[in-house]
Amino acid sequence: MKKNCFCMAAILALASTLPIMAIEENVESSTTPFVLYGTAKEKEMYSYSNYAESIESAGANVDIIQRRDIERQGNPTFSEILNQFSSIQVQNSNGSLGSTSSIRMRGTDRVRLTIDGVRADRPSMTSPGVEPQFLLSDDLERVEVIRGPHGNVAGTNASGGLIALQTRRGKGPFKVELGSEMGNYGTFKERFALQGEKDGFDYYAGLTWFKTDGGMKTTGLGKIRNDDYNNLSLVTNLGKKVLDDKAEIRNIFRFSRSRKDIGIGYEQAFPYGLYQSPNNYAMNYDIMNTLSFTHNPNDKYNYDTKFSLYHNRNNSFVLPDEFSGDPLYSSISKINSTRLNFQTQHNYKLASWNTLSVGYNLESEFINGRSSDSDMWSGVINNKYSGNTLQNDVFINDLINIKDKLFLRGGARLTHHSDFGTYVSPNASAALVLPTFKLKGAKTKFRASWGQSINNPTLYQRFGTVNSAYMISLANPNLKAEKMKSWDLGVTQSFFDEKLSFDMGYFNSNYDDYIGYRGETDPMTWMYVGQYVNVDKAKIQGVEGKITWEPKNWFKIVSSYTYTKSQDEMTGADLPGVPRNSIKTTAYWTPHKRIDIYAGVEANSGRYMSATKNSDKTDGYVDARVGANIKLVKTENYEMSLRGTVYNLLNQDISMYRQGPTSYYAPGINFRLGLFMDYTFPERKKNKKENL
Repeated sequence: MKKNCFCMAAILALASTLPIMAIEENVESSTTPFVLYGTAKEKEMYSYSNYAESIESAGANVDIIQRRDIERQGNPTFSEILNQFSSIQVQNSNGSLGSTSSIRMRGTDRVRLTIDGVRADRPSMTSPGVEPQFLLSDDLERVEVIRGPHGNVAGTNASGGLIALQTRRGKGPFKVELGSEMGNYGTFKERFALQGEKDGFDYYAGLTWFKTDGGMKTTGLGKIRNDDYNNLSLVTNLGKKVLDDKAEIRNIFRFSRSRKDIGIGYEQAFPYGLYQSPNNYAMNYDIMNTLSFTHNPNDKYNYDTKFSLYHNRNNSFVLPDEFSGDPLYSSISKINSTRLNFQTQHNYKLASWNTLSVGYNLESEFINGRSSDSDMWSGVINNKYSGNTLQNDVFINDLINIKDKLFLRGGARLTHHSDFGTYVSPNASAALVLPTFKLKGAKTKFRASWGQSINNPTLYQRFGTVNSAYMISLANPNLKAEKMKSWDLGVTQSFFDEKLSFDMGYFNSNYDDYIGYRGETDPMTWMYVGQYVNVDKAKIQGVEGKITWEPKNWFKIVSSYTYTKSQDEMTGADLPGVPRNSIKTTAYWTPHKRIDIYAGVEANSGRYMSATKNSDKTDGYVDARVGANIKLVKTENYEMSLRGTVYNLLNQDISMYRQGPTSYYAPGINFRLGLFMDYTFPERKKNKKENL
């Protein structure tokens, strides 16, 4: 029945994409909504309204990192890119690359991640957030970060904000890219890509193999063995312009296979303790395919339609070994989750100063899992679970542009969920951009936004179970959706034609029915029993500040500060994973046209591990990194570069996670060095007969 509903809704929505006639003459404005996805310019953003527009029109706090800056940093991991943004923290479960991670924005892990406009968080996660550890940056064109509630256009689970990724697309003549990189801790990365564009057809394909030994260490155990991470990623992006270049058909495919050797086990004898485990590992498979059709029939109307499939298989293995207190103990978990999605958005330019957008979203999620636990006392315990949901959304968004100085935006999303009912998520924002009084080349921007958002529990939170000899995690199918209200205010002051800018803002978010995890250990049996539950209320507030200085195109420095105060109002404790203070700085310098240098510093105060009084807390830390890109050879068609990066220059013990007396530390100083080459095939010149 659900599949029939899905197909019928898709057919009806697709029928609604027939173009309409223009009503009045078009007058050009600096807000240009009809730019193809993935082609927004440097001073434009795409994901705030799902069409290209001037970044000045944003009433929210927005940051963008371009392909140019990603390359200057030597294509770091996606987590390393995110950690450069203010109000964003990537919390790693044990410190080494590839380990389970979560993203928090403005103190909450309720963050929406999209890849090419499509939701990309897996339904089987233990919290409604994002895991960045499986994503590499080599195939990314740009990353857009929009803070605050974004439930209107982005949809559910976007109360903290939106992180939107765009995949590289082919440009220019046929080009081949090769790269080989290595470093300490057994790290290497091999890279092959090709791209090009001809006669309205563009293509890009990238294959990346990344491997590292990890380098994690813990209190008492020192460096952990069996901490390897191995990631194989394939990305393709194919597009074709049709209908006299007024429309585009595009298919983007992503596949990744990741293996993470966990390296740590827990003795099952009393009392529990860590030990070096040779047999624990996890496997993750991601498949994502998006087929889209974009059409711009005239200057007053365009639309975009997407069909997408996201499938994830996540397996974890704790296998018997002689070092455990129970040498017969084993645990195997296998979870499959799938999301089918159809979405369409229609943009109407009602006047030169008014753009109206309406859209529809349909998504269906499925999960099935099974686990098997075995030990010398209880024997084998098997668990199976499954679940599915169906969600329909319609939304409307209106942007009013008054003389490119005042931007008013408002709208709402109506969501019907098969299990949580019907609810509305309204959003509104405003931005006022004015020349600074009696100061040439300076501008002042005031911004404000307000919104409500809904965060649905994940399928795992509602249906996933664990039942072993030492732990019981109960499913909670009665979980309610979180409800959030948030507002923020900010001002940006720029000087010297935007070469120097200061931004300062305040945010405040209040949650009802916040989803948390509650559990306790029976002192007699040492059996741990837990369950996901709705916390009555939670509150998060803070201050954001940023300075950007780019006096010339060969030098840029971005520095930010964030203060975040979060509280579980049921316990009075800080929410987990949120440092009170965070300072981040990244600098780019090109002293010569063949040399790029960058440096970054990140300082964070300690983070609590759970929202309970006297919770374990990590120590604060300072991390620093530097890198360089030197073009050794450069001709008209060929380029060879040497790239090097050094991480954690201070070689300190950076505590990423803490449990009782045990701290989990990130690796010490580590480096990567590699050669990268690209060759552009010269275009064949037409002979006289072809010209005739």
